[in-house]
Amino acid sequence: MLENRFIQSFESRLLMSATTAVFSPAVKVDQLQIQADLAKFKADCLQNTATMVGDITAIKADDPGQLKTLTPLVKTFRTDLRTMNLDLAADRASQASAELADESIIYADLAKIIRDRGNATAEATDHSNLLAERIKLQNDAIAGLNTRIATRENAYTTILADGQAIVTAVDSDTNASAKLQAAVQKWFSDKTVCLDTMTTDLSKLVADRTQLVSDLTAMESS
Repeated sequence: MLENRFIQSFESRLLMSATTAVFSPAVKVDQLQIQADLAKFKADCLQNTATMVGDITAIKADDPGQLKTLTPLVKTFRTDLRTMNLDLAADRASQASAELADESIIYADLAKIIRDRGNATAEATDHSNLLAERIKLQNDAIAGLNTRIATRENAYTTILADGQAIVTAVDSDTNASAKLQAAVQKWFSDKTVCLDTMTTDLSKLVADRTQLVSDLTAMESS
């Protein structure tokens, strides 16, 4: 959910910085695609949360507290998940810093265009600089998204191993009911899908922005 709020906040700033721009049809299509994929990202975040809450509720209904072997395994899982989330928070902060720096230059470029109004030569240079900075902003966003994807993929191996250890422990515990075993297996399967969905959504946003960079670059030579 934190990633969803970060991306939405970033997008709103991007749209504000684009209000005075005249974009090509291709760029406008790219922007609409990004908005559509952001909406999917938001929906997936909400769905993932609901799924996990449902799975955990089902597990608690079977009172896994009686299975003492689970306590250290669950603690390890939560610790590793928290470590990933902290790393992602640092990634988002770095991305935001780079983007804010780009945006400050964009706003300065917009102000300079207004000041140079009527001076055709200066205006041409100003618009060229503005377009170049918009491209840099998108490239910095792509770099930030790729870093977050890498952080997730590096953490998934450990997190999924933790989850599998929990499933194995429950399956091999004679005190665990068949219902509890099924609930834990469903939780692990759903958790795997949730993690993969977030990576897929972020990768799609990278692809969207890469296309946007390509179409913005085409405007430079038009």
